[in-house]
Amino acid sequence: MNNILKTHCFLFSLFIFSSSSHAALLNYSGTYEGSISGSDFSCTNPIDNGPYSINQVLNLSQSGSTITGDGIDSDGDTVSLSGSVDEAGHFSGTFSNTFGGSGSVSGSFTTTQFQLSINQTTADSDNGCFSNGSGTLNKTSGALVGTEPQIQQSRQIVRATNSLISQHLATEVASAFTFMLQPENTLGASADQDNSSPLAFWGTTSITEIHEDSSNVASFDTDIYQFVGGFDKQLGKLFVGTALTYAYGETEQTGQDSSSQVFGITPYLAYQLTDFMFVSGLVGYNYTYVRDENFGNDSDVHDYMIESNLNFYKTFMDAIIVKSRVGTRFHHTYIGSTDKPLDATTDELMWLGDLELGYHFQNKLTTYVGTYYEYFDRESSANHFKEHDGILYMRGGFDYPISDKLTLGGKVQADLTDEDTDIITGSVNLRLAI
Repeated sequence: MNNILKTHCFLFSLFIFSSSSHAALLNYSGTYEGSISGSDFSCTNPIDNGPYSINQVLNLSQSGSTITGDGIDSDGDTVSLSGSVDEAGHFSGTFSNTFGGSGSVSGSFTTTQFQLSINQTTADSDNGCFSNGSGTLNKTSGALVGTEPQIQQSRQIVRATNSLISQHLATEVASAFTFMLQPENTLGASADQDNSSPLAFWGTTSITEIHEDSSNVASFDTDIYQFVGGFDKQLGKLFVGTALTYAYGETEQTGQDSSSQVFGITPYLAYQLTDFMFVSGLVGYNYTYVRDENFGNDSDVHDYMIESNLNFYKTFMDAIIVKSRVGTRFHHTYIGSTDKPLDATTDELMWLGDLELGYHFQNKLTTYVGTYYEYFDRESSANHFKEHDGILYMRGGFDYPISDKLTLGGKVQADLTDEDTDIITGSVNLRLAI
C-alpha cells in the first residue's frame, strides 16, 4: 500500500457546519468525492518513493469560520483535520493521520467543488515518508450553496397558492352549496346557488418574509410579494375554477443576492358530498426565473404540484363557523442553471391538516383564527439529505362584505415550530362577483 494514500485519507471524509453567528460566511456542508495525486519522498525504504493517486470522500463540517473533520480512505486509514475558511471560500488548516504523519492543507471552495493541496511536514512513523499532493473533489450531497433560498421560496409560493385556494373554496363552496345557515351572508365572490350566475373573481395580495438561520445552510432573508387570483363557478354539485399566480422575490445572502419572478397556473375543482362535506383537488405549475445579482449565474426553477383534500364546513348557533380539511400534496421542484452542476431536483410528499374557527357578527364581519400543519417526507437529493418533519402555522384574520358583490379581508400567518426558518405572511383579500 502506498504510504501517501494513508497521508491523504483525510481527503476522504470531512464535515463542515456553518455557524449563524458568522452571517458573512457561506456554508459548504456536505460530502465531497474525487481523487488526489502527488508524490512520496524521503521514505526509509527508497522503493516507497514515487508518485501516487488515491480516491477520496470528504464529509465537511464548519462552526463559524473553523473547520474540523474526520475521514477514512479506501484502505481503512483515518485522518483528522482542522482549519478555517474565509468569506471568499479560501481554506487553510492542518491534518494528521493514523501513522503520526501531519502537515498543512490549503484550498478553495465553490458551490460544487473543493480544490485542495496538501504538504506533509511530519513523516509517517511506519515508513518515514513525507508527501505532497493536490486534487479536485466534487460535492455529492448536502445543500448546494445558493439553492436553498430558491427551494424555500418555491415551497412558500406553492404553500401560499394552494392554501389560499383551499381557504377560498371553504367559504365559496359553503355558500354555493348552502352549507351556510344564513344565505343572506353569502360573500361577494361566491358563484351563488343559481347555476346561471356569472363567474366570480377573487384575488389575494400577500407579502412573505423568510428568514433562514440554520446551521446547515448559509443564512439568508427572502421577501416575496405575491398575487393569487382566479375565476370560478358552480356547475351542479361541481365547483370549478382556475387561479393565476405572480410573485416577485428578493433574497439577501452574503455573496449570492438574487431576485426572481414567478408565473403560475393552478386549475381546481370541488365536489359536494354532503351538506357539510366536500372533496377538492388542484394541479399546478410555477415557472421561476432567478437572477443572480452578483455573478450572473441565473437559473430557472420549475415547480409541479398536485393536491387533494377532504373538506368540512359547519355553522353553529348562526354565528360560530368551523372549517377543516385534511389532504396530501406532492411537490416536484427542478432547478436548472447555466452552471450545469447546479441542476438538481427535489421531491417531497406532504400530509396536510387545517382547522379554522370563526365568528360571524350581526354586522356581517367575520373574524377567525386557524392552524395549519404540514408533515413532509422529503427524499434525499443533490439539495437535501432525506428528511421527515412537520411544521405548524398559526393564522388570524377577518372578512367583511362591503356589498353583495364585494368582500374585503385580511390575514396574518406565521410558523410556530420550525427552529431555523421564520416564515411570516400578511395578505389582503378581495372577492368580487362580476
